[in-house]
Amino acid sequence: MNAHEVNPWYLKIGWTKNPFILDIQPGLMVGHKDKVEKLVKNIDESQKYVLITGPTGSGKTTLLKYLSDKYFPVYLPKPPRAQDEFVGIFQSTILRPNVLERIFRRDRTTIYNLAEEINRRHKGKPLLFLVDEVHETNLTVLEWMRAITDQITGATLVLAGLPVFRETHLSKLETLKQRITLDIELGTLNKDETIELIRKRIESAGGHNLDPFTYDTINEIYERTGGFPREVIKLCNHLVHQAIERNTEMIDISYFKDKVEIDTIIDAGEMMSSLTDKQAELIEIISKSNGVTPGELVEKMDISDYKSKVHALRAVNNILKRLEAGNLVSRQRQGRSYKYNVTVKIKSVLIDA
Repeated sequence: MNAHEVNPWYLKIGWTKNPFILDIQPGLMVGHKDKVEKLVKNIDESQKYVLITGPTGSGKTTLLKYLSDKYFPVYLPKPPRAQDEFVGIFQSTILRPNVLERIFRRDRTTIYNLAEEINRRHKGKPLLFLVDEVHETNLTVLEWMRAITDQITGATLVLAGLPVFRETHLSKLETLKQRITLDIELGTLNKDETIELIRKRIESAGGHNLDPFTYDTINEIYERTGGFPREVIKLCNHLVHQAIERNTEMIDISYFKDKVEIDTIIDAGEMMSSLTDKQAELIEIISKSNGVTPGELVEKMDISDYKSKVHALRAVNNILKRLEAGNLVSRQRQGRSYKYNVTVKIKSVLIDA
């Protein structure tokens, strides 16, 4: 079969292609409706600084691509490695000279007059800058981003990265932290949103509703992925290839009883690597217990960074909320408190480690 032929299995179920290729399709984005509306409102108002964070696979890049399609901004998939790269970035985009400028004007743009040149060219018109993977940048480059954005009339800077960015970067740059008007943290999809993601993917390939997945299979996909969009797509892709090998036109719950270890498809280890030090410390303590309360966690963890046990307990409760939203821990009521356990998905990663 050559690269342009459609797999016969896809044709049998009415698909034109595999809808679960791991690519970025902004038009198929689901979930986070309220957050997207706030984000668009801030951009339309030309608010200066917006921050988007979330674990690996939560949809940050898809959201930035959605904004790219809507606004046609300057989009950087990676932040500059050094401040001198800013000039080249803008010269190849919004400061690209026309024919006459190339002939008669010698370009003397530098990092120090860059904002002035942008203002001269765009005269206060709205400008949107999107920077992905911002947790990979250094503080000097980040400070230059802030300084240049401050000076550009009508500019909005949207930064996207892992949650650890707050501790490693923002906490050290108060000048930027205080300027952020919208701070969005993407979590996981709920069950209905996960179903919608799968349905939209299938229908984008010409399929009907959720076919060939049974409802029980969809439930299991949600339970095993925790609603992380990337993991949902990867697991669906794996199941589709298993169906092709079996030559069956229904993907039912029996696929999860196969000898193939489904959980290896779910990159929980990558999710773990995106945790902050405090989040990782709590995960480790919880994994070694048979259920633990927030108060018990405070007794077992290093609280030297906090003013008191009260401050530590407050911080622990906030961290636990984020871990639960990411389906990394679960809780059960125990009297007047809650006991926390790591989810099965994370437990398997810790055992392998």
